[in-house]
Amino acid sequence: MLRKVFLPVLKSKQRRGPGALPLILLLLLSTLACSVPGLPPGILVSPEPPALPTPLGDSISYLVPAYAANLQPGETIPGTQLSYIDRSNEAFEVEIGGQRAIKRIGDSLYWSGVIAPSVFGNYRLRLTTSLFGSLPVAGPVELVVFYPQAVQAPAPVDVQERLKFNNIVLDYRVPLYGTVPGTTLVYEGLDQQGVGGQSTRLARIGGLGGYPNVAVGDSLVWNGRLRENVHVRYNLRVLSLDENSLRLVGTGELWITE
Repeated sequence: MLRKVFLPVLKSKQRRGPGALPLILLLLLSTLACSVPGLPPGILVSPEPPALPTPLGDSISYLVPAYAANLQPGETIPGTQLSYIDRSNEAFEVEIGGQRAIKRIGDSLYWSGVIAPSVFGNYRLRLTTSLFGSLPVAGPVELVVFYPQAVQAPAPVDVQERLKFNNIVLDYRVPLYGTVPGTTLVYEGLDQQGVGGQSTRLARIGGLGGYPNVAVGDSLVWNGRLRENVHVRYNLRVLSLDENSLRLVGTGELWITE
């Protein structure tokens, strides 16, 4: 179709010179506009796909900024290959990934590896002040859960505390129709409550199973599991909200059942 429309015009341009170029552009715009049903001539629209919920990725990570453990000789940090062997004066014999090392107060105790099925841990610890022969260690730990499938579920009871992580830092900016990472909660937009100067904007949250609205400053608690052996609890607060996004901050807990 375009070839039939523009071939005579192009030939005409060769005869008339540069003055024919505006005419060619005008015809092009009119032709494209006519190809979109219901549009007045000369109006162009770039159609956008409808917004969809944010898909859950292949992994989700959590940061424990201040993980701490107090080891006695012969003990290992749960889930890792970090062990305290013995002490000789100011030197501490440890084992990292099956290899012996001598460490002193302030030295690093780093290890990365699988701590449970589908859970990877990055431990960036350091030896702190020793007390009565024990070896306290502290530092940040990053946990990565592979192929999570969030399901709302009650927190498990009577589980071992061996692989429980507290005070996980959570800070999420959730786009409109996006999912709060690691949960089944979806930000569905704003609702207006009240009129005049007393009107309030509320965020509408899908997946709560009850009253769906939260205001700035409200708490938002979610319990669930990411895998059969990985459970989480989110304790969040609404920091801000608008038509495009929802900001949530707070802490989380993660524990692994065996």
